[in-house]
Amino acid sequence: MNFRRSPLFFAAIAVGLMAQAPAPPSPVALDAKAIYLKTVGAVNALPLPPFVEFTFENHSTVRDEPFDEQLHVAIRTSDGYASVEILRDPQGRPASPATPEPVTDGNFPSSLYRLGDFPLADFGLRTGPRSRPGIFEENGTPEPQPSGEPRLIGSVHAIDIPYRLVDRGEATIDGRPLYHLGLTPLRDPGHHVLREMWIDEASFLPVRYVAERFVDVGLFTFRYFVTVNTALVDGHLVNVDADGHFNVRGASDTDYSGEGRWSISDISFPTSEPETLFEPPVDSRTSSP
Repeated sequence: MNFRRSPLFFAAIAVGLMAQAPAPPSPVALDAKAIYLKTVGAVNALPLPPFVEFTFENHSTVRDEPFDEQLHVAIRTSDGYASVEILRDPQGRPASPATPEPVTDGNFPSSLYRLGDFPLADFGLRTGPRSRPGIFEENGTPEPQPSGEPRLIGSVHAIDIPYRLVDRGEATIDGRPLYHLGLTPLRDPGHHVLREMWIDEASFLPVRYVAERFVDVGLFTFRYFVTVNTALVDGHLVNVDADGHFNVRGASDTDYSGEGRWSISDISFPTSEPETLFEPPVDSRTSSP
């Protein structure tokens, strides 16, 4: 016998098979550790530029005295050697003329220590060795073991995470969906300075940090919380502005507090040494053959 089936019969069979097919697995939710490690990976995947040029503005308040300084900075990232032009002094007075001056030890003519590190500071997320202390560290501070690097223990690889991590749920900044992590250092809080981090869900790059600095130099202690906002500029993660509260404790005449407000603009990443940097170029007419 020749059975002929109508198109509706085969359509019904197809619908039945689709109803029996297993649903695709839902995305696996990331825990705080996975988010942190993906962030470390995303930061380390970004290149380090050989040079950075930027304009820095400081609108801080110290002992109720306002600051209104502006500097133009060109820096070599390999060793921190920089050239600085003071455009406005802390009282807001234009410098005349704005003469470049070299900085070789990280002590910039500004209230912000290690200013040259600020645009690209990653607050310990980059795992490679560094040639000098970070922006929150004193000169001579011993370099800690890098965090986030695999360590070989027998035949097992373990990831060293220096924080207790807490997933504070999803958040948004300017409409961007973000992960929000809380971080408490398990050791050495002088180096492991992160306290909160907002991370882009698509790129896993930090959009905002909260960091804490605490330095005890014997004669006084220095502590502040700073909130830093970032932007991706020409493939580099840049700290574009920051604000924070700080306290200095010491002798009676050195106890004071203040509010910091800093911003970065006109940032660029020259591929060769900027004209404003370093020693004057050699004049070929006076150089020996």
